[in-house]
Parts: sequence; C-alpha cells; structure tokens
Amino acid sequence: MKKLLLFSGLLAPVLYLAAVVLGGVLRAGYSHLAEPISELVAAGAPDRPLLSALFIAYNALSVAFAVGLLLNDTGGPGTWAYRTAGSIALAAVGVLGLMLEFFFPQDPGGIPVTFAGTMHIALAGIVSLATLGAILFTGLALRHDTGFEYYLTYSRISAVILFISGGLTALAVANHHPLLGLSERITIGSYVQWLFVTAALVSRSVAAPDHVRAPLVRQPPASRQAARSARQ
Repeated sequence: MKKLLLFSGLLAPVLYLAAVVLGGVLRAGYSHLAEPISELVAAGAPDRPLLSALFIAYNALSVAFAVGLLLNDTGGPGTWAYRTAGSIALAAVGVLGLMLEFFFPQDPGGIPVTFAGTMHIALAGIVSLATLGAILFTGLALRHDTGFEYYLTYSRISAVILFISGGLTALAVANHHPLLGLSERITIGSYVQWLFVTAALVSRSVAAPDHVRAPLVRQPPASRQAARSARQ
C-alpha cells in the first residue's frame, strides 16, 4: 500500500503535463507562452470537463503521495517534524488544487468578477506558499538519507526558481505581459519536476535493502582521523 501511495507521486506530474499539452492541442489559438494554465479550465472553457478531470486526478494523486511520504520512515530519526510539515504542505497543495477545480474556477480572461474567481486568486496564492513549504521541509527531512546527499541543495534550488519565477508571474499578471504563460510554466514546472524527482528517489529508497537505506551518519573529525589511523 505504501509503495502504491509513493508511486502516485510519479504518476501525478505525468498527468499534469498531459493535461496542459492536451489542453493546448484542443483549444484553437491557445498560446502556452502568453496564456495561463488556469485559462484551460476557466469557467465556461470548451474543454473544461475533460481537462478538469485530469487536474483533479493530478491533485488527488499528490495528496496520496503526501500520505505515503508521511507514513514512510525515510529520513531517519530526528526528521519526523520536517517530514510531517513537508507532507502536510504537500497535501495542502493537492487539497487546495481540488477546491480550485471543484468550486473556484478562474473567471474567463483571468479577471476576477465573481466570488469564485476572487477565491481562485486567493487560494492560488496560498498554494504557492504551500509548494515552497513542501519543497523546503521535505528537503530537510530527507537530507541525511542514503542516496539523498545532494537532495537538500537540489530542493533549495527548486524553491529559489519557484520563488523568483512566481514573483515574475505576479508582475506579468498585473501588467498583462505577453510572456505570462511562460513565466507561470517555469513556476509550476519547478514544483512538478521536484515532485517527480522526489517520488522517484523515495520509491527507490523504499525498494532498497535496509542496510542500504540506513541514514547517513556524519562522523566528527576526531572519529574520522581515528578510523583512518586504524586502517593504516
């Protein structure tokens, strides 16, 4: 069951990418460079039922992965708090995403004129903060596990890219910049690729024998010197 939950983290990004690509193919005149992804499932969008179903599946799988990550003991002792915080933030991203699809679709054109459209903007901002929390807390939780030696650095880089591109996306929205779609895709892409890589690493770690999965233990300098002397 736990492996199936973790596998959800591999499938979720694939579904998200499929939904975005398919939406662009189905909608004549749609520009991935200029238009936001939410426009594909905005209220009244021609292909909303199909694409919304794919985004709902993506968010549900993200929640499932968050549960699997919480139940998994990857990260070793002393990382429970970070793993819990990361899992909760990851689950929040999925739950809020489901709320956006079911109850608060974007208003056509991205200009909020209804309560649902206004809530869409507000919840999207919370989702952005939750994605940063998920990346950073999970990075801290797994940093000592075997096979995750550079994972914290990778997570921090992903978070920085998301933070910077997210700010640029907000400016692009305010100024109706023609590259709004590109900026948003960099922001979301930095999170989705992180989700896929994280799911792959954790799934590989769970499949490894226990002695391979043992958390990294950093020896103090004196211990390392003694170990070298003993070998000599």
